[in-house]
Amino acid sequence: QALAHNAGLRAAAARVAGTDAQVAETRAGWFPRIAVTESWQRGNQPVFVFGSLLASRQFAADNFAIGSLNRPNAIGLHHASVGIRQALFDARQGAEVQRSQLMSAVAHLTLDETRAALAVTTAETYGRIIAADAGRRAADTALEAARADRARAADRRDAGMATDADVLALDAYVASLAQRVVQMEGDGAIARLELNRLMGARVDRSYQVSEAPTAASAAVDVSALLAAAETARPSLRRASTLVDLAQAETRVARAGLLPRIDTQAGIEVNGTRFDDRASSWLFGAEISWHFSLGGAERARLKAATHAQAQAAADADDARAAVHVEVLTALTRQRSATARLDAGRAATAQARESERIVRDRFDAGLAGVTDLLRAQSAVLDAEAQRTAASVDAMVSAARLAQALGRQH
Repeated sequence: QALAHNAGLRAAAARVAGTDAQVAETRAGWFPRIAVTESWQRGNQPVFVFGSLLASRQFAADNFAIGSLNRPNAIGLHHASVGIRQALFDARQGAEVQRSQLMSAVAHLTLDETRAALAVTTAETYGRIIAADAGRRAADTALEAARADRARAADRRDAGMATDADVLALDAYVASLAQRVVQMEGDGAIARLELNRLMGARVDRSYQVSEAPTAASAAVDVSALLAAAETARPSLRRASTLVDLAQAETRVARAGLLPRIDTQAGIEVNGTRFDDRASSWLFGAEISWHFSLGGAERARLKAATHAQAQAAADADDARAAVHVEVLTALTRQRSATARLDAGRAATAQARESERIVRDRFDAGLAGVTDLLRAQSAVLDAEAQRTAASVDAMVSAARLAQALGRQH
């Protein structure tokens, strides 16, 4: 649900779509550009009048009179034109197209990284809810038992078989458990709000959670895992694409040293009346070469070369970092699975120990301190077991992220 409805992910997808549109915009530079104009002007400016009559093919012999040339009568000119311009050679345009394509590829890979990070964040938040709910249930159970124990201790005190200190100790323990219940409820509520935000759901949405089943640790081929990560991990493909992008930037900088060749053609119609115009056409080619006497183009090429070396070094560092992430996630998953197995056994032992101590307490053979110690051991063991279960789930999500597996 988070991958389908998360608002931040939708915004990232929109940014990616924007880069795709920029590729189309850059590629359009290879296509002809057409300019269409329709205009009207009126005046008695001598050059304007002379040019207007000539463009309208209405120039006559009397227009050469000195008086007409210096002080012509005002006229109006209707002008319409259609022009087309086409690049024949532009090394910079080709490099710009390649650069925009690579930037789009980087954006897509960044989106994949965002998706993977969102999956891990969702798993961590879900784990916080599991831990909070499990802690609240354990605290509720312990609180109910502690209140019953407090009542029995008060009866024993009234019968002269216990002291006020025993009752006060149980009162303090009951208050501590009540605080723990409130804290766990608050932690769970906050985690649910955050999970609802991640899933794009209403913040007040309510649901039940359950611990994910934990698979037993199996032997894995670490070399195969690392090879799979190098192939599938978005961050490594992104780093490789950034190297290609740096090379494209170098080509763009080098293209700045080359000229540009364009061809252009146009047709226009001019007349002093809208419905009476004369046509003319123009065709030509242009070569332009712009460079700085201060060496700006060569400086840019040098900077791009250094950026290419930096991108290559960053790619090597990213590859090493991914190897560390894979091995770290694998180690944490194995550790969490082992701790979960030990935690289940420890919880069972703590519950059995608490049962024995409680029987002795009921029989008057164990004191309040022994009972409180046994109950605290159960809570600690249950908390550690739940933490191990959550760690196993989150580490599995982190391993999937490190390997570049799609969710």
